[in-house]
Formats: sequence, structure tokens, C-alpha cells
Amino acid sequence: MNFSDIKNIKDLLKIAEVSKEMRDFFEQRTAKHINLVQKYCQLIHNYDPERFSGIIKRGEEHDQSKYAEPEVEPYIYITWDYRCKDLEKDPGISEEMRDKMDKATEHHIKHNKHHPEYHDNSRDSNLINRKDRDAIPDKIIDATAMKDIDIAEMLADWCAMSEEKGNSPREWADKNVNKRWKFTDDQIELIYELIHAIWKTL
Repeated sequence: MNFSDIKNIKDLLKIAEVSKEMRDFFEQRTAKHINLVQKYCQLIHNYDPERFSGIIKRGEEHDQSKYAEPEVEPYIYITWDYRCKDLEKDPGISEEMRDKMDKATEHHIKHNKHHPEYHDNSRDSNLINRKDRDAIPDKIIDATAMKDIDIAEMLADWCAMSEEKGNSPREWADKNVNKRWKFTDDQIELIYELIHAIWKTL
């Protein structure tokens, strides 16, 4: 239900209830994700504390932009959209909000160093596939400027997502490395080294 559907006080209360449910789910899910990222940052630190100095701080700061504008409201809807897909329910999200969701995603990936898109200097604004944000975009993203610490946080993020979804970060890497994101040979070696080092510890 959207605000345009309000006809009486019951409809208004229904929207308030859904909005609170959406906000609560966003806060719980995002906090859980950040906690998992911090767990994997700790494993990366334990694996090579000298090489990955600063990874603990990265975990503490991970995804904080989702709690501020212009990201917070659209990310409540993004999180809700994923939940509804898992439950095979219609999330009832307007096209106007979906446009805001795309813009918030683009803001997020261009303002957080653990995303390959942050490091792509092209002027192309199509950094995500708007039909399926987890799919490969029209043009490969240049991630070759990512530093080791950026890749380490990215891997902590991938491992956290894999634990949440019950799949493997190796599968995600196989699907996306040098397909969705362009990496150097050294970066690819590091990606698979870290997957092997921290995923096997579970």
C-alpha cells in the first residue's frame, strides 16, 4: 500500500504498521550484516595483521552511509524488497521509489571503498543493472585501482553475504570476477587467497 491508497484511518494505520515493520527489519538485518563483516575483518586481521593493518577499523565503519541520507530511506525499501523476494511476496514499491533505490545504491557504491565501483573513474553512470542489481551491468567496472585493504573489506562483505544467504563467496567470485568487475592478476590471486584463508575457518 502507498500513500496514494489512503482512504481512511485504517489505511493510514496499516501504512504506519508496514513502515515500522520495514524500518525494524532494515535495522535488524543491517546490524546483523555489519556484525558478520566485522567477524570476517577480524579473521582477515588474524590471517595477516601487518598486511591488513586497519581492517578492524574498516569493519567498524562498514556500511555506515546506509544510516544517513540520501541512502537510509531507499535502503529500507531495498532491504524490504529482498525480503519480499525471498518470501515470494509483492513488496508494493512504486516506480518513483525504485528510482530512489537505484540512486541510493549508486551513491553507496561510489562512496564506500569496499565496492569496486568506487574505484572506476569512467563517467558512465550505469554502474548497476537497474533490472537486477545483482546482475552484471552493461559495461564491466574497472576495479584495478583497489588497494589490498579495499579488497580485504570487499571479501569480508562477500563472506558476510554468503553466510547470510547460505552460499559460497567462491561461487560469487567465479560469477563476477573479470565479468562484472575487472581486476588485475594480483588482485584475483588475493581474492581467492582470502576466500580460502577465511572461509575455510568456519
